[in-house]
Amino acid sequence: ASDHEYLETDEPNPLNQYGLSKIEAEKIVEQTCSRYYIVRTSWVFGEFGKNFVFTMQRLAKEHDKLTVVNDQFGRPTWTRTLAEFITHLVATQQEYGVYHLSNDNACTWYEFASEILKNESVIVEPEDSSAFPQKATRPQFSVMSLEKAKSTGFTIPTWQEALDQFIGR
Repeated sequence: ASDHEYLETDEPNPLNQYGLSKIEAEKIVEQTCSRYYIVRTSWVFGEFGKNFVFTMQRLAKEHDKLTVVNDQFGRPTWTRTLAEFITHLVATQQEYGVYHLSNDNACTWYEFASEILKNESVIVEPEDSSAFPQKATRPQFSVMSLEKAKSTGFTIPTWQEALDQFIGR
């Protein structure tokens, strides 16, 4: 387990089949293409599909109290920020390769849930991840460095700013 922000140059060490499949896909792209952008992201939320924001909002309507893990750290990513970054890479003809992109600032799932539901009448309590057994091993610390993305001139909103804009508050 690590507690440093992961760099694009760090050796990947996937903890589950999902992570392994993503690394294998990256290898195929690198081996078959000379010009590519691989953009690694995390904790994605947006208008379409299932995501943590929608899940928390739904659960808040069904329960008076929610418990959320407080020992897994990462960076939420709004799909809009991700799309704008990919557009920026192409439009400004950045160097090909691997980039990390999420919204700025790190948090736990509990902190993310608390911010999502800060204006709702639901109690959000922290809990150790051992209380929520998972079939697949999850990383305790999955914070990726954003320095390379920032060095392209792209301004990365914080996850709090992105969340507020997404929710419309």
